[in-house]
Amino acid sequence: MSPLEPIVCRESPRKVLEEDFKSLHGKLPIHGGWGYTKADACIIDKNDPIVIQGIPFDGVEIEHLFVEKRIYEEMIIFRSDDEKFSGITWKLLKQELIVEAERVYDKLSFSVTAFPDKDWEKLRIEWEGPAGHRSPTFDQAAHEQRRRQRMINITREFWFEITSFYGS
Repeated sequence: MSPLEPIVCRESPRKVLEEDFKSLHGKLPIHGGWGYTKADACIIDKNDPIVIQGIPFDGVEIEHLFVEKRIYEEMIIFRSDDEKFSGITWKLLKQELIVEAERVYDKLSFSVTAFPDKDWEKLRIEWEGPAGHRSPTFDQAAHEQRRRQRMINITREFWFEITSFYGS
């Protein structure tokens, strides 16, 4: 299985996410890049024309939505069928506020865990099968050990430029 690589494409993250996640209804007020570095930060824009004026702007919600969607892009959508992941979870490890000149950045580090699809399916069948977790002979400790052995755990950084809404 190849390592997770940064997303590289001609289209902007905004356009890619709008196309891949119809549930967003084209309503992500972002510009810039995929947020792998400060230079490639995802810019969250409170003043974007799609933002409804008169209701509170929740930039943190946009950050977390972007994190979720970028993880799915990296681990499912931009991968070949035999290299996709399932059982994906993420947890915030660290958050840093960085102020530089007239720009404010939020740098988030997440621990991401997942299973290659083939391993996920084997574990699911083992868990749900006739000798699975409801069986009196099921060895849950052995199952959990196999689960831990097949799980990948990586750390991903996300850079956001939050100048438009920081402090408001």
